[in-house]
Formats: sequence, structure tokens, C-alpha cells
Amino acid sequence: MTTPGLAQEPREYAVNRDPRLRRHLLRQFDRGVTTLRDLLVHRFGEEGLDVSIAEARAEYEAVIDRLPWIGGSANPRSFNLYGSALWLALWRVLEPRGLTLDEAEGLFCEMFKAYWSRYPRVLARLYGRVRMGPANQKKVRRLAIASQQRTNPDDYVSRFVPGEPGRFDFGIDFVECAIIKFLHAEGAEELAPVLCELDWPLTEVIGIELVRTTTLAQGGERCDFRFRRPGASDVGIPRASLAALFAHGFVGWAACAALMGGLLATVSLTTALTAHAVGAPIIFAAVTAHLFLRSGAHPPIVVATIFTAIVITLDALVVAWLIQRSFAMFSSVLGTWLPFALIFVSAFVTGTLLKHRRSSRSGSPARNPGL
Repeated sequence: MTTPGLAQEPREYAVNRDPRLRRHLLRQFDRGVTTLRDLLVHRFGEEGLDVSIAEARAEYEAVIDRLPWIGGSANPRSFNLYGSALWLALWRVLEPRGLTLDEAEGLFCEMFKAYWSRYPRVLARLYGRVRMGPANQKKVRRLAIASQQRTNPDDYVSRFVPGEPGRFDFGIDFVECAIIKFLHAEGAEELAPVLCELDWPLTEVIGIELVRTTTLAQGGERCDFRFRRPGASDVGIPRASLAALFAHGFVGWAACAALMGGLLATVSLTTALTAHAVGAPIIFAAVTAHLFLRSGAHPPIVVATIFTAIVITLDALVVAWLIQRSFAMFSSVLGTWLPFALIFVSAFVTGTLLKHRRSSRSGSPARNPGL
């Protein structure tokens, strides 16, 4: 098949930096032939289908050789760019056979969903959770900062957008798109809006809600991606780090220890133990409320478990072992085990109530709310 002349050759070709890339991508094509054939037979029939698939593979191999290098595995967005080569090859083979751009959009989305259907749903959702996690957000921020140096003219250029409470968890503004640059070099700019639509089935499959109002492919100044976790009550609120979680637990324990020390110095042991059993859950209700009101905290059951474990551990190490030189305190229900149980219940109930309260105030935005 004749390939249009390149409008601007990439600074460096990906296959020159990674000689295994061609073999890897062609192997993926061969594995997906069955799915591809099943979808194409409904559109074009059996006659000549094998020839079309063979032509698509040959075209794909030629296009792979012209993919620009934007960092390989060191740049996660390389794989989005590599995927565009497959869609381009299919478009060039099927468009002369009557496939329109509107039909290509539906066909490519079906193929995309079929590809992801090979993986268990739980794995796809786990991948989505990782994508929304704080570690990935830090990676996205680093990629954005690095891209703004524009050291590779074939690469993406993006900006990280911090989350907004109640609206989205984080966002990315793409001001330059590697796929659009590649399609322009290939003389196939008309395919760019079609490939943009593949973002919707991807986020649906992995359990992320995407909001986007404009794209570069449609003539906009940017592609404004906004991501949120569907149904979450703490959308756009940074999640408390483990360090903050443990710090809150320590503060709660220290307050309980100070309360107990003051009581033992002023009242009888029985009165002190009773007052401590009442005061400890109140203290941890306040600590839990502070944690949940200032951040997108972890699930209440996790917070309650960690807080209780911190109290038990510090009581054993500091009070029993270092101060009293005896673990006799753990034989007392009123003095030890009842406060432990009440601390757990207090943290769990407080966290649950605050999460429900936040959830009732958080609505889900429409697909195009004009952010």
C-alpha cells in the first residue's frame, strides 16, 4: 500500500532505540487476530477478509518503523502512541473498502473493549485504583513537569491539575499531543478525533469517571482530562498519608495517657479507670473527626483498626514494659480491654458518619459539565 509522504520526520525512530519493539507489537497483533476477525466479519463479510487482515498487518509493520521515540518504557505515554499505529494501519486498509470515520469510531471502540475483556474485571478495576492513587498522581505530575522542557519535539506536553473537592480527583491538560504529531506526519490528521473517543471505553472498563470538554483534535487549545472515582465521598480531597494516620493515632494515645496520669494523681484507681474508659473513646472520636475533615481519609474500618493497634502497641511497650515493668494491666477488662474496644468503635462510627455526610454532599458531574 502506498504511504503518504511524511510531513516532518521524527527526530528519532522508536525501533532504532528498541529493536524488540517491532516484534513485540506484531506479536500483539497476531494474538488479537481472532477478535479482529470476529468484528470485521460483521462489517465486511467473509469474502476477502483474510486478505484485508494480511494487508493490515503489513501496513502495521511499515507504520511501526516510523513511530517516533518519546522515551519507551520510561515514558508510560509511549504505549498510547504505539497503539495509534495499529488504528492507523487498520484505517488505511479499511477506508478504501468503505469504512467511514463514524463507523471507524464504533469499530475501534468495540475492538478496544474486546481487548480489555480478556482480563478479569477485578484486575481491570485494580488497575483503575492504581491509576487514581497518590503514587500515580505524583508520577503524572513529574511527567508533566518534564514534558514542559520540550526536550523531545515528538513527545506530549502536559500540565498537572490538582483536584477540586466534590468535582474531580486530579486532571491533566495536554497542550501538545504526540499522537496528533504522528498522524500529521503520516498525513492522517482526520483520524485524531476518532482515537480521542477511545478514552471513554478505557475509563469505563477500569472504573474511572472521565470528564472532558475539549480536545486538541477538535481544534481546542488543550485536552482537558478530569478524573474522579465514581461514588467516592472524598473526591478531590488529598488522601491522608500513612504518616498522618500514624501521627493521629499517636496523638490520641498520648492524650489518653495524659488523661489517665492526671486521674491517677487525683482520684481513686476505680474512678480513674472508669473515667478513662469514658474519656478514651471521646478523645479518639475527636482525633478521627480531625483526620476525616481535613483529608480524604482511608476507610473507617482501616482507621479504627490502625488506631486501636497503635494504642495496644504503645501501651504494651511504653506503659507495661518500660514504666510498670509488668503486663498485669492486660488482665483488667475495665482498665485495658474495654477502652481498646471503645476506641475501635468510636473511631469506626465517627469515620463512617463523616464519610456518609461527605458522600451526601458530593454529587457526580455530568460527562460534559463545562469545567
